Order: sequence, then C-alpha cells, then structure tokens
Amino acid sequence: MRRHLHGQSIVEMAFVLPILLLVLFGIMEFGYLIYAYSTVSQAARNGAEAAAQLPPYQSWLDYASSPPPDSDYPGQRGDPCVNAIYLAIESDTTLFGGTINENRDVADYVTIRYPNGGDTRNLTDRGPIEVTITYPVRGITPLFDLLRFGGSSGTINLQVTQRRSLENLGNDPTRLKGVACAEDMESWRELTTTP
Repeated sequence: MRRHLHGQSIVEMAFVLPILLLVLFGIMEFGYLIYAYSTVSQAARNGAEAAAQLPPYQSWLDYASSPPPDSDYPGQRGDPCVNAIYLAIESDTTLFGGTINENRDVADYVTIRYPNGGDTRNLTDRGPIEVTITYPVRGITPLFDLLRFGGSSGTINLQVTQRRSLENLGNDPTRLKGVACAEDMESWRELTTTP
C-alpha cells in the first residue's frame, strides 16, 4: 500500500512540475523584460535629451549609412554632438557596453533622426529630433527557446523611441568657433584643428 502511494506522488509531481516550471520561468522572464524595457527606455530618454541640447547636422547623420570616402573620417563618434548622445545613452545603463552583447558598440542599436527632415534643425521649427534604440533581449531561462519566442535565436527586440524638441543648436563657447557639431568633414577638420 505504501509503495503504491509513493508511486502516486511521483506521477502527480510529473504532471505538476512542468506547469510549475512554466509559471516560475514566466515570472522570471516577465520581470526581466520589464527591467530591460525600463532600462532601454531610460537610455533613449537620456539620448533624446542630449540630442535636444546638441543636435547633430543631418549631413553628419547621413554618414552612418553612406560614409564619405575621406580617409580621415572618424566614424559617427567623431562628431562631438553624436558622441555626446551615445555617451548619454551609455551613462547609467547596465545593458550596454562592457562584455555584454559581444562588446558591440551602442551605435549598433541606436538611430538618430529628424522625423520632419533635417531642415527642421533650427530654433524656429525646433526639430523635433528622435532617438530610437532597437535592442535585442535574450531570455534568461529556456522559456523563450521552448515557446519559440523571437524565432530560433530566442531573442526579442525591444524598440523604444524618444522624441524631444530642440533647445539649442550645439553652441558651445568652450569650443573653437563656439560650435560643437560638425556639419561635414570640412567643418570637422576646422573644429578639430588646433590653432
């Protein structure tokens, strides 16, 4: 009789354990997704606020998709205004930088744009300027893989966009000529050349 009851509890546990694990993993994943979303949202907010103060020129933003053939091109981070946006995004986040995401640069996840066109980079129209972060979040439990969330990779892309009106045009009295943002390679050379 006792042996029969012992076997019964094992069978009951076999039925209940998968459901219990599914609920437990679901709670963990849901909590992690909320954490990741709030972190990415705060990072985008930080970047948008920096962009409102130091809005880069549309011509420099265009270099991200079609870099100039100039051998001196320093990359997107070469422009102090774009770099300030990336630094603001990285400032208090735990999901970017370091060994996380195979040491990829934050620029791989960020898009900076003027939704109404680059001509709105003035204090009459006041932009707006948008910072969008598309960040891949990998699950911390096998639940994503088991339920095929995010396809075969087990990742979900969180996309957060923050928009701000321009507050400044990148004027900086501490910089050469009082300008922080480079419009193109020629102005970048002028700004980085020491007198």
